[in-house]
Amino acid sequence: MNNMRTILTTYMIVLMAIAPVFANNDMSKEPADTVVIELENGSKIIIYTRDRVELKKLQGYNVNEMIRDLNQSLGDNNVDYLELENGDGDKYLIDSPNVLFGEGEGDGDTVVIDRESLDNIRIRVGGLELDIDPENFDVDDFDDELELKKYSYVQEETERTRNFFNMDIGSNNWLSNGTPPSESNAPYAVKPFGSWYLGLNWLNKTWVGGSVFLEWGGGVSWYNWKMEDTDIEINKGATQIEFLPVANTISGQKSKLTASYINFSVVPMLDFSRGSKKVKATSGRSFTFKTYRKSGFRIGGGMYAGYRMGSRTKFIFKEDGNKEKNKESDHFYLQNFRYGVRGQLGFRSFDMFVLYDLNEVFASGRGPGGAKLNAFTIGVTL
Repeated sequence: MNNMRTILTTYMIVLMAIAPVFANNDMSKEPADTVVIELENGSKIIIYTRDRVELKKLQGYNVNEMIRDLNQSLGDNNVDYLELENGDGDKYLIDSPNVLFGEGEGDGDTVVIDRESLDNIRIRVGGLELDIDPENFDVDDFDDELELKKYSYVQEETERTRNFFNMDIGSNNWLSNGTPPSESNAPYAVKPFGSWYLGLNWLNKTWVGGSVFLEWGGGVSWYNWKMEDTDIEINKGATQIEFLPVANTISGQKSKLTASYINFSVVPMLDFSRGSKKVKATSGRSFTFKTYRKSGFRIGGGMYAGYRMGSRTKFIFKEDGNKEKNKESDHFYLQNFRYGVRGQLGFRSFDMFVLYDLNEVFASGRGPGGAKLNAFTIGVTL
């Protein structure tokens, strides 16, 4: 009887212990996944998740940081139970908002990981990015023998408005009544190769809905018109800009007109990938190096306006065997304001643009010989 009483008592204690577990779980749902990792010193790490998808999300967490915080919290005290407070649950996330892919896995096994900000130092140039954890940084982390983790994921546009910087590089020309001056052998014909356009743009990309985005912002740009005929010198005449041939004793080397502008643009875009990017990452102990590649097709068109900040001419020539250089800064009858249309086209990591000024480059009646010239540019965006 005593043995039977002992067995019954033990059975009741076990039932009382496991009753809360069954009370707090719906047994009709799929069973939870439990992963036990046995370490060589006899310790164990137990991971309890609802399903495999939740288990995959652990790839986005910094387990080493959790263990460091755990050691700091334990100190020298004997603790039977300890809970690490984690606010919104994103303290230990290691990646910015993205959709993560495990290596070699299909597109169907995607897991969304959210993170609003990073405490790391971030250096980003074009499609390259380097994240460094300054608290744990060590030069030895860049050792060739260091085992690195490589993975890839798709980063989606999750913010309504995102800020970014890009650079336009293109070739300039101007049209006279719809045709380039080179067709009429005009003295102000420009050399496309060498007449460079450079634009530095600080932009915002706002999601409107579906595949519709709005790119808007400002920047600075430089027009360079390089003369096809190097023996043409550009001068500010009494009433007009003048493109005049030099004396026979002078051998021209380079002749160009440069103007700089501060600009503002608004360009509606159709981005059929909804702004997502494919990212390949390589991670060490304290750094992550990423390469970004845009996906899908995008197209857009809009307006821009600019205000002239400065302009100058440069003429390089040889006379009597000596190389000389003339520079002059003036308005050269250039319009103070410029405005026009901008077209953009992109596929994957390649983007190109076209600019066309709707107003004349020079003030009315002040162009060379009274000609009406409209500037246009074609180039690529980096």
